[in-house]
Amino acid sequence: MVTPRNPHRSHRPRLRRASRLAVFGMALALVASCSASPGGAGGSASARDAASSAMSPSASAASGASGLPPRACLDAARAMDPQARVELLYMGSVTATTPAAGAGQLANQPVGSVILMGDPGSLQATSQLTDALGAARPGLLIATDQEGGQVQRLTGPGLDQMPSARQQSTLATDALTQRWTSWGAQLRRGGVHYNLAPSADLVPRANRGANAPIGQLDRGYGATRADVATNVTAVLAGMHAGGVVGAVKHFPGLGNVSVNTDFGAAHDAVTTPDSDELNTFADVLAGADSVMVSSVVYDRIDPAGPAAFSSRVVSGLLREQLGYSRVIISDDLGAAVALADYPVAQRGTLFLRAGGDLALDVDPASVPAMVADTRAAVAADPDFAEQTVAKAARVLQLRADAGLGQCGA
Repeated sequence: MVTPRNPHRSHRPRLRRASRLAVFGMALALVASCSASPGGAGGSASARDAASSAMSPSASAASGASGLPPRACLDAARAMDPQARVELLYMGSVTATTPAAGAGQLANQPVGSVILMGDPGSLQATSQLTDALGAARPGLLIATDQEGGQVQRLTGPGLDQMPSARQQSTLATDALTQRWTSWGAQLRRGGVHYNLAPSADLVPRANRGANAPIGQLDRGYGATRADVATNVTAVLAGMHAGGVVGAVKHFPGLGNVSVNTDFGAAHDAVTTPDSDELNTFADVLAGADSVMVSSVVYDRIDPAGPAAFSSRVVSGLLREQLGYSRVIISDDLGAAVALADYPVAQRGTLFLRAGGDLALDVDPASVPAMVADTRAAVAADPDFAEQTVAKAARVLQLRADAGLGQCGA
């Protein structure tokens, strides 16, 4: 996910949003009664600073692959209304950049989290936007896509102009962690809890010039497995120290493709379960709050379809082979051209059935239909409904790590 797209939709399904969102709000109040940001999404400056200081790199790293979510999170997830639980498994999008417009967009999306896809233009304006979103939906988890270089969603006064990942990789690891501590703190002061970064994609040197999603955009942290793992670990440590959680992406790696999935279908005919490109992720999972799965088709792993819809990739490789037990988030499911052959409304459910936890849709118009499809699947399939308990528990754990309360508190 690099560039937001806004495809036209022929219609939007009409849902009884008000009552459902009210139920969801009460459920979030139950599981986040000890919120670290009581004034809204970001809270006051002092509350944001307190949330930042309460986080530490070791806190998230220690629980990176430690089995099931904590019992308190499982109990809290099970106590939620099943339909409200579904909303926790979706991240919608706010493309608006002003408080009123942003709150208006959020009102149409029955979700527990959003990504900011627009740029308000300054730290102060970002804070005003996130405060409005948090006031409209208390407990909302707010994310952005802030890598540096050509992928920096939020800019302007109060927000450093960040160098690309390739440039960052020339820094000593301590210096890289310090820079990310500062950048993470800026995000937190702006009311952002969750940064969909860093990229752990290993691009072979010979492929960097042809690799549209990572190499051509200087989004890579090195040309060897060891270099990428070392730098990604340093980035995550800095983000945690700055007060935000992160998403390592794009499992099982974009290094061996030439097409950016935002703009076309991509096939990887090289990567296998034993490749360095995949196992670079294994090296960083202990400190990863979440892992983003790509929409590439990996011909030597599961040629049947995109990784995000593949239980072999999501459940088999990431959960079972690598033992990862935290949140698995999708790459964009709404606007990505790589998924054009799949009905939009079904994409979130396909990802969740494959083993994912948090379905990301950067197109606000298609979010309600995706959520409605998953609600219907939960109502019709008791086994799938039961699976959503652990998924929601992992999301609740992520929220707690981001300073949005503690499960069952």
